Amino acid sequence: MTVSVEQLITKLVQEAPVLDGGTIDDLVTALRRDARPLARSIAKVVELVGEQLIDPGIALPALAMACHTLYDARLGDKEREAARYEIETLLPVPDHGGSAPPRFVIPDVPVTRLGTKKKTN
Repeated sequence: MTVSVEQLITKLVQEAPVLDGGTIDDLVTALRRDARPLARSIAKVVELVGEQLIDPGIALPALAMACHTLYDARLGDKEREAARYEIETLLPVPDHGGSAPPRFVIPDVPVTRLGTKKKTN
């Protein structure tokens, strides 16, 4: 008997805060069989929840809604794309090694120095 994605995410939500590694692995495997972008995004967040890099209390309700959106035949690409965007907001931002993120540098050049280069003989 194959367990559906919705059954697996429901099990994770019901058993929280305890997370069963087998259920997480089964859910990620089932999601990876689906090539749609939303399924891939959900799988990545589920992995990070399993690795305790994303708080399950925050992620699990959003994951459950996204799984429902993924398999609801009444919904279209726009709804799935919106759900994918929401799920990806849970992904951790890159670490910049404790330093501030890169910023734009604005050169200090007077406007009078800008222009075409004059030809000299």
